[in-house]
Amino acid sequence: MGLTKQYLRYVSSAVFGVIGSQKANISYVTLRGGERGRYVAVAACEHVFIWDVRKGEKVLILQGQKHEVTYLCPSPDGIHIAVGYEDGAVRIFSLMNGESNVSFNGHKSAVSVIRYDGLGARLVTGSKDTDVIVWDIINECGLYRLRGHKDVITQALFLKDKNLLVTSSKDSFVKWWDLDTQHCFKTMVGHRSEVWGMVLLNQENRLLTGSADSELRAWDINYLQE
Repeated sequence: MGLTKQYLRYVSSAVFGVIGSQKANISYVTLRGGERGRYVAVAACEHVFIWDVRKGEKVLILQGQKHEVTYLCPSPDGIHIAVGYEDGAVRIFSLMNGESNVSFNGHKSAVSVIRYDGLGARLVTGSKDTDVIVWDIINECGLYRLRGHKDVITQALFLKDKNLLVTSSKDSFVKWWDLDTQHCFKTMVGHRSEVWGMVLLNQENRLLTGSADSELRAWDINYLQE
């Protein structure tokens, strides 16, 4: 009679020692009026951990549910942080007590970018479903959905003095949206590959875009006074 072996089947259960997961960005936050540059928010699977960089200690856990965190964005006043998830949901947590009282559901797939406006009253989110949604945080509702991109949204920026929005995508396009009429009035087609990020410079008179074609491009912004 031959020897037989018994193999045990191992199933993963709890996760120990997670410092941060790779799908989301990392963002500095301020806690309880503390100094800047001391606390950092990182995604940790479905939760968000707030770490004290100076002491190397975890000081706050923002409890998630089932889905993994994909994007983090603190509010301009430093009191809240918006968290995007793999299922397309967005939740806003208070950094004072770690509780979430506001949640938005409008995307069909993972949230890829979140941005507040200058006052912290509106929120724009982009997703892998190629949609851009502007939310009203005060009234806790969606304002409008902007469709036009053909691939994942990579960046979205509000302009301070004008009711305009700029978005970039992996479809290589940068689009300008008039939020009064909710339509795209300008599409920048200079890049030959995925646009990964952009930033406004010189009091919003210049736009700098970075792409997978190994080029940074600077665009001058001029408005026609009518």
